[in-house]
Amino acid sequence: MKEKTMNFSVDTDVNSIECDLYCARLILAAADDGKLTVEYPDCKNVNAGCGDGTLIINQRKRAFFAHKKQLIKICVPEHTVPALQISGRHLAVEISDGIYGELSITADDGEISLSGGSFGEAEIAGGDLSVYLGGVTVKGNLVVQIDRGNVLAENTFATRCECRATRGNIGLVSLNCKDSSFDTQKGNITASLSGSADDFNTDLFTNEGTMNRENQKPDGAEGSFHAYTKKGNIVLDFEKDGQKENA
Repeated sequence: MKEKTMNFSVDTDVNSIECDLYCARLILAAADDGKLTVEYPDCKNVNAGCGDGTLIINQRKRAFFAHKKQLIKICVPEHTVPALQISGRHLAVEISDGIYGELSITADDGEISLSGGSFGEAEIAGGDLSVYLGGVTVKGNLVVQIDRGNVLAENTFATRCECRATRGNIGLVSLNCKDSSFDTQKGNITASLSGSADDFNTDLFTNEGTMNRENQKPDGAEGSFHAYTKKGNIVLDFEKDGQKENA
């Protein structure tokens, strides 16, 4: 049986969205009709409300036999640039397109996917998390810190990027960032950066593993890249250098 849903519309200006969730699939997407709306299950454990410029969504724990994630969808109009604060357990968060202020996600476990959106700042933290960023722009700092799980960023821009995983792999494809730092206790770090090797000071170190290049400090380099793994391999490539080789 299909779960009944509720629709909640917000007519006033909203500058922040706060979600406290338990076992949810949360989708944030651009609104086609220019209205801020929330679609959520018609159940006693989910509530939505708005006051003082803040949209609040609260999802409480259900009975022990209800394991399926409840779907909550928020459609955000282009003229609204809200800060996002999301926390909870057993989460699947999908944010696509749209322009947002500061993003803060704290989750015990789950999957986080950001695709094509723009953020002022972004911070993702948690326990057992899988994190994916594709075509994302972060005007300020991008910070990811997890205990377990893998992190993958593709075609992403950030002014500064910092990623730490106690146990897990970190993958970076076409990362555009002048100042970045990546650390994992057990896992591999594989990165391709926009720019050439001469643009970056590199600081790479592994206790038990291999590296495909030596550290360097070229004259006039304005960028910096740090990578450390206690047990794992480090592979670092630069896109412009590869283009020269293929020319």
